[in-house]
Amino acid sequence: MRLRLVAMNAVVLAGVAWAFGFSSEIRPKNLLPTHAAPAGAVAVDIAGLESSASLAPSVTSVAELASAYLDRGQPGLASAVIERSPREIREDVHVAELHARALFHRGQPRQALAAVRDALDACRAQQGRCRPWQQAKAARQVAFLREVVAAGIEDPQADPAAVHAAYERSTRGEDGLVAMR
Repeated sequence: MRLRLVAMNAVVLAGVAWAFGFSSEIRPKNLLPTHAAPAGAVAVDIAGLESSASLAPSVTSVAELASAYLDRGQPGLASAVIERSPREIREDVHVAELHARALFHRGQPRQALAAVRDALDACRAQQGRCRPWQQAKAARQVAFLREVVAAGIEDPQADPAAVHAAYERSTRGEDGLVAMR
């Protein structure tokens, strides 16, 4: 009886040792996806951008932080940064363009269109506030988002072909060509 018990213990210990020795390494899963940086990408100091945007919010600091969040695939954080910034920063055409991108990627194209339209209207109302290329870029974004809303696209990730078709239609519309000197 005792010999049988020793033999069973030896088999169990050998099985555990074999499983431990030949098993793959088990790691806990991340809560947030980790994105590998593309080749040639420069590392961004998110903590530094966050502190500068919170301590001394400016158009540049808020735009840099929102852009970093968008580049990392976190449009919700980009929207939060912009929505919590002062009104004069939110009305800047560059910040509005970033806000529209974030809203679009969050599946809110109507709100994205409204944000860019408001910024473009503010640019047109106050001559000299925006550079011509910023106005042209915002006008192109308005044309694209107008086509997206007209096509009924809510999630750009769900139907990339429809988004591409909306883009193609937006380039042929009344805002298709922009003359610059």
